[in-house]
Amino acid sequence: MSLAGKNGKRGEREKKEVSQQRTEGFRRAAVEKFHSRGSRSVEEVARVLGVSSWSLYQWSKRYGNAEGMKHNRRPGDRSVQEKLKAVIEFEGLEGDKQGEYLRRQGLHSDHIAGWKKSMEAGLESGGGSLTAANRSEWAQDKKKIKELERDLHRKDRALAETTALLVLKKKADLIWGSGENQ
Repeated sequence: MSLAGKNGKRGEREKKEVSQQRTEGFRRAAVEKFHSRGSRSVEEVARVLGVSSWSLYQWSKRYGNAEGMKHNRRPGDRSVQEKLKAVIEFEGLEGDKQGEYLRRQGLHSDHIAGWKKSMEAGLESGGGSLTAANRSEWAQDKKKIKELERDLHRKDRALAETTALLVLKKKADLIWGSGENQ
């Protein structure tokens, strides 16, 4: 057997040993990072952890649904109650604790600020939820606004065209004289 063949088998054996050395705790922590990666790619998370993306997917299948495994979702996928809870908890913390809370929840301060602003706006406007009749009326209003904006845009173009024609007529009259004087 050639030297390259021996080194190739040794390399495969070393890789296998390294993958077997990963503890269950490491794998669970890796899966948690995988699920709370935010906008980072799977490959980026795998590179940071020093494992393959295939391993992350396999571990996720095995440990991802285990009890106690924290499932961080995208901020936009959270319910209104979860957002309210997050805003209240965040506002109750001070300085460094707020940053720690954001990291733990997989959030950014802009998420909290936006949610807080929309909640305040909802409270100021009466805070009622839309009924079926209100939704229908709102949809009709939205459709009417869109039609009016389209009509306004059409009329603006027509006005611009008419203005351009008038300017051209004035210039032509100045150059060749108006037909009325002859």
